[in-house]
Amino acid sequence: MNENIMNATMGAPEPVRFQAACADGVLAGWRWPNEGAPPLLFCHATGFCASVYKQMLQHLNGRFDIFALDMRGHGRTRLAADPDGLRSWKSYADDVAEFLNFEARSDWTLAGHSMGGVVVTMAARGRDDVAAIALIEPVAMPPAMRLVVRTPIWPFVARRFSLARLARRRRSQWPAREDVAAAYGRKPVFRNWAPGVLDDYLEDGLADDDGGVRLACTPAWEAATFQAHDNDFWGAVRAAPAPLRVLAADHKSSTVWPGAQRRFTRIGASVARQGGVSHLIAMETPDFAAQFVAGE
Repeated sequence: MNENIMNATMGAPEPVRFQAACADGVLAGWRWPNEGAPPLLFCHATGFCASVYKQMLQHLNGRFDIFALDMRGHGRTRLAADPDGLRSWKSYADDVAEFLNFEARSDWTLAGHSMGGVVVTMAARGRDDVAAIALIEPVAMPPAMRLVVRTPIWPFVARRFSLARLARRRRSQWPAREDVAAAYGRKPVFRNWAPGVLDDYLEDGLADDDGGVRLACTPAWEAATFQAHDNDFWGAVRAAPAPLRVLAADHKSSTVWPGAQRRFTRIGASVARQGGVSHLIAMETPDFAAQFVAGE
């Protein structure tokens, strides 16, 4: 671990839950309070929640005043989440912008993983309170995708998305949290996660339900989010009000394909590509991901 990151965590306060009132409900998340430090806002990937990044963000504790949000339809946030009406990630970006306006701070570092990286970039557009943007494996779709989304063939194309198909089939209810932990622990996708990260995810990724538990992010909402690609991400990247940097995995699961990397570079963003990790870098190597977010 980077010595500056390690030193920053020593003696730093533990995270606390917070809620913020929004126009149509409550936005929830975790905060590592550090009054007087520069603020950091982190947004998670599709289907996850803020709690899965607790180890990564703990490494940044003491350096920033950290806020990690549960996006609409995820975790403990209680905002309208109708999958039939979801066509883009604009509602997510609007929630982030509303939160930033409520906090009324300056010199934000906006960071996010996967979908969360796209969301914070869209939310940053036109703002003057952002100092840096750090994206971990953003979903950097080709610009032509937005054109396809707006054609009559899109519903047929969207149904073929493997991630959306898997999400729709995902089991959503379980007798107990221990059953979920045991089942997920056997899945290859979680095999390379750092110790304890799966437990952190299940803390808020599950909700109590009729004597058992259920996924906080419903399969229908997760699938709809995977299919919601009417996003002007590249326009937001070009309009970024602060230096933008990207961390990509040198792995087949990466969402930063070679064409996207070239496009980032042409626009002026910096891209670092890391081997030995997958798209889920933040869960596999929380300390390394924290170094990237800190700009080290």
